[in-house]
Order: sequence, then C-alpha cells, then structure tokens
Amino acid sequence: MSPAARWLTALAAPVVLAASALASEPLPNQEAALWLQRMADSARRLPYEGVFVFNQGDVMQTMHIVNRGAGPLKESLLTSLDGSRREVVCRQGESLSMVPDGTGVRTERRLSSRHFPDLLPVNAAALTNWYAVRLGDMDRVAGLDCRWLQLTPKDTYRWGYVLCAENTSHLPLKAMMVNDSGKPLLQYAFTEVRIGAHPRASNQPRNLPSVEQLARSGPSEAVTVRHLPPGYTRVVAVKRKLPNRPNEVEHWVYSDGLTHISLFIEPALRPVETVRGESAKGMLNLLTRQVGNWQVTVLGDAPWPAVEAIATGLAER
Repeated sequence: MSPAARWLTALAAPVVLAASALASEPLPNQEAALWLQRMADSARRLPYEGVFVFNQGDVMQTMHIVNRGAGPLKESLLTSLDGSRREVVCRQGESLSMVPDGTGVRTERRLSSRHFPDLLPVNAAALTNWYAVRLGDMDRVAGLDCRWLQLTPKDTYRWGYVLCAENTSHLPLKAMMVNDSGKPLLQYAFTEVRIGAHPRASNQPRNLPSVEQLARSGPSEAVTVRHLPPGYTRVVAVKRKLPNRPNEVEHWVYSDGLTHISLFIEPALRPVETVRGESAKGMLNLLTRQVGNWQVTVLGDAPWPAVEAIATGLAER
C-alpha cells in the first residue's frame, strides 16, 4: 500500500468512531458549550507548531503550521510541504496567500483566516443551538491522547463534524466534515504537533493587507434576503474583483459559525438561466438565478436545503 493510500485509510477511521459516538446521549447544552469553547479557544490562543494532512476527495496536501497564540504578534503561518510552494499568513479575520508564479510572488487575498485546527467560531458555545454534541471514545493522534466529539446537525441546513480534542489542552488534533450519512467530505489530521512550542518563524509580524484594502467599498444592497435558514447571519458584505469578471461583484457571506455560504451579485447583462450545481462528492452546492436586473449565485460547502433557502428567498430592492 502506498503512503498516500495508508493516509487515506487512516483518515477514514473516524467514520467508525462517529457511529459509536452516536450511541451516547447528547451532552446537556451547558456541558457541550464548555467542550466547544475550550476547543475554539485552544486553537487561537495556544502556541503550537506541527504538520497536518488535508484530504478532500482525490486531493491530499501536507501543510506545516505555526501558531503564535494570544498577544500582539498573534498570527498563523501555513506552508505547503508538497506540490507548488505556497505560504498563507492569517491574522485577525483575514489572510494573504503567497504563491511563486515564475516571475515573482503572486498574492491571493481572502476575507477569512479560518484554517485547521482553528475551525470553530469565536463564540463556539452558540453552536449548541444548531448541533447536538456527543462524546466518543479516547484515541491517539500524532502520539497524543485525544477525545472524539460528534457534532450532529439538528436540521438539514448544515453538515456534521467529528473532532478529536487533545486530552489536556483541548486542541483539535483531527477533524472531519461528514454528510447526513456519516460519509467524510473533508478531513484534517496532525501527523506531528508540539503544543506550547515557541515558533521558529520570524518574530516580526508580516504586513497583511487590511479588510478595507481588500474591499474598496461596501455593497449597494441590490437585493434583499427575505428569509434565511435558522442560525445563519450575514458576516461579510463587500465588493471585490473576481477572475473572468469585467466589473466588481458584491460578495456576501452567511454563516452559522461553522458552515459558510457565499452569495455573489452582479448585473444581468442578458437573461440568466437558472442553474443548479453540485460537486462530485456532494459537498459543494450552487444555484444561479436572475433576481430583477441582477444575476445572483449562491455557493457553499453546505447541504442543498441551505443553499436553496437563501437563493429562493431573494428579491430585488
């Protein structure tokens, strides 16, 4: 068996663990909130350094990560260890990806800094409104003891998660997004990690562009959303340039804190045919339709009912 095949087999192991975890009763909301908040805080506030594997469908990547933890220099630096070299700097809700392109370094800006193991929102306790939390068995990941937790959606508007939290620090060591059948859609796992490690990267903070620089102006509110799936709120509303688009488009992001759905608005230069799309593995769903004089595309790593609810609830202002 090849090394890649062995990793894919190891990453799939939580499916069995998730099934056993479901046999237990959900934790009371207060206890579940405490578990989730500890995991979220550890991923942001602890200094750690390690290597993790990311797997989505047929794509597998290995990344090195350094997290500085709390303080004025708080930031994460992720570096690809296979394929094309790429560095991503994440700090205070924004990130900058740097990719050599033969003539220099191409930068790719994003309005999000979420990454493994920082997957849970700042207010992780609020997730208990939309997910039931169950404790699973103890396990070992990257040589460290950890406890499995299962986050099961209480409705059809979000995917589930399985995470293994380190026994002392509660840092997530392994995580998997699963569909309603428990099938893995997205997986992460540390192969090695030093918690409390002093980062070996430069102590100088990098000059990361601010959100204001990434989005030159706010949205014009061309359309309105009449109803949203329970728990979703708009967390981003900007104008930005996208590839193969002559003009800026409005980009809104809706989230329940764990699942994110993007909405792109641009002028309809011609009649727009309604298009529904789904990725091969069923993780990504898309719906494009015309709303008045606008073309709107709703896209997210979310179940179809969530994407459909937002897309069909739009109206021109």
